[in-house]
Amino acid sequence: MFSAVYGEKSAEVRGILQGVQCPSVGRVEELVAQPQLGLAELGELLEIGRYEAAIEQFELLRSYVMQRWRNAAGSRVRYVAPIYVSSFCVDACPYCNFSATRKDTVRHRLTTEELGIEIEAAMARDARVIELVYATDPELDQKMLVQHISQAVEAVGDREGAGVLLCTEYQTSEMYEALRAAGLQGIVQWDETLHEEAYMRWHAASPRKKEFKLRMDNHDRAMAAGLDVAAGALFGLADFRFDGLMQIARARYFKAEYGRGPFVMGTARLKPINGKELKFSTIVSDHAYETALLVYKLAVPEAGRWLQTRETFAMNLRNVLDGDVYTYRCGEVQPGGYTQIQSKSDAGAQFGVNELERGFVEGELGKQGFTIDYEWMPGTAVGREALA
Repeated sequence: MFSAVYGEKSAEVRGILQGVQCPSVGRVEELVAQPQLGLAELGELLEIGRYEAAIEQFELLRSYVMQRWRNAAGSRVRYVAPIYVSSFCVDACPYCNFSATRKDTVRHRLTTEELGIEIEAAMARDARVIELVYATDPELDQKMLVQHISQAVEAVGDREGAGVLLCTEYQTSEMYEALRAAGLQGIVQWDETLHEEAYMRWHAASPRKKEFKLRMDNHDRAMAAGLDVAAGALFGLADFRFDGLMQIARARYFKAEYGRGPFVMGTARLKPINGKELKFSTIVSDHAYETALLVYKLAVPEAGRWLQTRETFAMNLRNVLDGDVYTYRCGEVQPGGYTQIQSKSDAGAQFGVNELERGFVEGELGKQGFTIDYEWMPGTAVGREALA
């Protein structure tokens, strides 16, 4: 598992960042011309994100990436419909409105009937790739989770391109085998941060999430069970350069270990919760964030990037590339959000989002040559790297 090489990779990344310098325009031209970049070279490009004045370097990097991965003959984005099943949580992450310490959060756990209604509502918008999302719910057990996956799999059917993903706390290998047998095709997990010291500062008070290695190795357990994975960091908990390079290092580890990397690189960034801005010292600027998006694509070109409704539509439209995942509706990031079983208020949402209507998004994407693919998931894990 990745924890076996974590120390080595972490030391390598720390060493790179200690000596890295922002590249000149000429150096950027040299780097983007290379067929594959090592971590040290990618670290140079990430350094551009630290300097707001490095506009020429940034625009050169952006121009290269856009020319290569925006297809003039037509590009596509892939749609996933997240369905929040429960907002009850035992963990105490200070950046999340589902935290057990937040007493004013409106919480709900979908019944089996309500889950069915939510799935139907998402499918009525043509979504055929469904992601079930859970907090660290103390009442969630294997029987319930297998039942929910089976219910979602039956609903989306066996039509080509349909599938079910899962976003929950880390699970055992046996659980993933049972979920795969129930029809699950992959997991979605953003790692918060792979900087162990920073991770523990954020999560030491969380009874489940404080287990850094167990969570870090969750992707390995899922992949060993035959599932695919979406991996990524939550930018804003540590140095974005460290997290970017560690995610790239692990994606390459997956490719070597399992013959396939992540099918998506997550690009989440801290955003307001319950209508209130976060004032953390590690907040990542737009310039740094967009630099990281560009470097991800250079480093792991076979994977799309999951653009977030946490971001504005303008931010996502500026950065979207062929093969990316873009979810313009997330069910208000709360249980019942598609059918309003619960209130639409910020008090019930995990974090702030920018929910949009389909017609507007399709129209604006269409102006730039993009179509939305609602049925894009192959039926097996093998060869998933060809998605992008």
